[in-house]
Amino acid sequence: MRSGVKILGILMMMLLLQSTMITCLAEQHPPKIPVRVEGPTASGDVRLRIYPGGWIRVSGYISISERPAEEPAAAIPHHTSYECRYEPISGDMVLMRCRGEIGPEPGGLEDLPEEFRGRLGELKLSIGYVEKFTRSGPAYDGVFTIFVPETLHINGSFKALDGIGPMESSLRLHANITLWYSELNMTRADVEQLVKQFPSVKGFVVALIEKLTEGEVRISDLALKPVEIGDERAELKLLFESRGDFYEGLARFVEKLPEFLKYTKPPIEGGFKPEIPPEVVEAFRGIAKYVRELRDVRYEYAVPMSGNFSASWNGVDTIFRINSSTIYKGDLDKQFTEILRIECRMLEEVLRLMSREVGEEQAETMEKILDLAIKSEYRFSESGFKVSTKMNELGETVTELRFRDLWVKPEDLKELFWMIEYISRVSPQEDLHLTMESGATQDKLTLIKISPEILSAAKPIRETRYSSTWKLFNLPFRKLEVEVSENPWRVADLNYTEYRAEFKGVEHVIEVASNSTIASIKPLTNGLEILVSGRAGRLGAMNLTIPKNAVDGAIVAAMDGRPLKARMGMSEDRYWIYLTYIHSLRKIRILWAKPEITIMVAERGKPASQLEGPKVCHGASIAELTIRAGEEVEVLGWITVLGRPLEGVKVDILLDGVPVKSITTSANGSFRMPIKLEGEKTYEINARCKFLDREFYGEPVKVRTYIPIYQKPLLVMMIAVVAVVAMIAVLIIWRTRRILSQIKA
Repeated sequence: MRSGVKILGILMMMLLLQSTMITCLAEQHPPKIPVRVEGPTASGDVRLRIYPGGWIRVSGYISISERPAEEPAAAIPHHTSYECRYEPISGDMVLMRCRGEIGPEPGGLEDLPEEFRGRLGELKLSIGYVEKFTRSGPAYDGVFTIFVPETLHINGSFKALDGIGPMESSLRLHANITLWYSELNMTRADVEQLVKQFPSVKGFVVALIEKLTEGEVRISDLALKPVEIGDERAELKLLFESRGDFYEGLARFVEKLPEFLKYTKPPIEGGFKPEIPPEVVEAFRGIAKYVRELRDVRYEYAVPMSGNFSASWNGVDTIFRINSSTIYKGDLDKQFTEILRIECRMLEEVLRLMSREVGEEQAETMEKILDLAIKSEYRFSESGFKVSTKMNELGETVTELRFRDLWVKPEDLKELFWMIEYISRVSPQEDLHLTMESGATQDKLTLIKISPEILSAAKPIRETRYSSTWKLFNLPFRKLEVEVSENPWRVADLNYTEYRAEFKGVEHVIEVASNSTIASIKPLTNGLEILVSGRAGRLGAMNLTIPKNAVDGAIVAAMDGRPLKARMGMSEDRYWIYLTYIHSLRKIRILWAKPEITIMVAERGKPASQLEGPKVCHGASIAELTIRAGEEVEVLGWITVLGRPLEGVKVDILLDGVPVKSITTSANGSFRMPIKLEGEKTYEINARCKFLDREFYGEPVKVRTYIPIYQKPLLVMMIAVVAVVAMIAVLIIWRTRRILSQIKA
């Protein structure tokens, strides 16, 4: 597979081989006293975050310093760098961006002849192509230019196809060349002779390529044709075309290398060529086998759908720059894993060639390390890396490797711990720090157990609840244990921070678990301000705990000045706050204060506009409301903390201190509900809200109820009795007067 995937795979294997080569110089195994190996010194910080599923996320940097064994005769201070990033864009599409440069350090060319520096400044060099995936395979269409004024002009184009399946690969190149004789120390006769002899050169090259590849690669056209050969300059045209199975041709070439090497060696006694050892021949056959495997797997899981590449030399600052981008479709992680495994197997074959030099025991150790790499899985689609090198005028070189979010899943963590311990013993680097971190999903959390036995042999230079940092020096990591437990924070991929803050003269420990990068934490008079960042558009989560005795009131959350919904809970002595948000640079505030509860009452049935007016709303500072018994009153109000409305808070309405109804506040923190008051008395109405284990009350208001006279039973009975008595009296008087009138008559 053409791309930074393959380049990085080769690079990682080179670094792995370099480290294993260093370990091979040791004479002891980890249980024995290690032997320090003299060589390059390393520094840096590597972080291994181990997740419940066995995956490990690797991030950090390593800086390697080297000094030449002897002072160089001349060294040009220069620098090189290569950086590559992989970004998912949609579905199974991944964008790869790479860039690199090489050039002298400022002032690095001052010791060169002025004429040569002038030529470098005039030089123009560029090459570029666009890539597109077709049914036959990736196709490349490019151009190139080499330009030195009145010295050499080359302009050309090329087309290539990396054939898949039965399709042959091909390369066609066309170039126009202009030569100035005087500047190139040539003559017209030299050019004419070159053109005349070129057919024989073509015959030799064609025969050599076809013989070395056993006919798998064929050169169908190779010609240098004169366009115009003048007295001062010549114009030529170069044509080249080749077809075939390039991978199979390379494999055949590798298989023939032992035979080729045999004929290049001087004869031994008796005039015979020395025989190549059978194990060497077998090793080259093994390498050829894996070249064929690379051919078969290079586009099996992911293909480059489109891309472009450009490289150019800038004569002004004498920098050669490379830029490329490619969009892949498919399972790029699976593709990378398979390619890396094949390359590791190639290195195993290389080790066979080196077994005599390094020794059988050391070779077995390196094979064990490579076997660990082969059996591991890799995820690469959201990672990035950068390799840079600087050399000064003394020939001293500093190489720095930076990597971010490289994922690896070893078959056995114990084997990985063994490898780390082994390297730390045979090639200890005190300035190279290794941090072991607990990784988490939303449900599970790994715990790295460091036993007292480990601590008796080595101690971490830094340690937190979920991480420990060590010097790469005699680490007894084979005794490390990893356990998986429930994740109490409910935050995946958490970063854990303990922050000490002082509130009202007392220091408290605030625990923060978040998948964001914590840029800063600042204490406020009544809370915290936390600055977080993360990949734009991704979901961020945070869970923090605060001691109860640090909190005076109810807790609210805000992000960038706006209210932020939060889930809250408590343990015996701490409150916890769980937040989610969309990542970017965010300012989160966790604040606390006593809630302000405003409560009012009004007669039922009044329009809302009137209910809010002071003439009908009655609070503690307004005269009590009087209503008829048996009617309803409207209880309304709102709750705020630090001027911010509290939404979704349960409010209990209290009647003479007894809860009678409950309601939840709306988005603006308000609540409203009717209550029917029976009997004639003066009621005290209040509102209460709870924050976990704390209760807060408003100022109560009073409502007096009355019963109209005509509704009082005793009075009605008395009136009825009086009426009956009066009627009886009237009847008695009337009857008495009637009797008296009869007597008179």
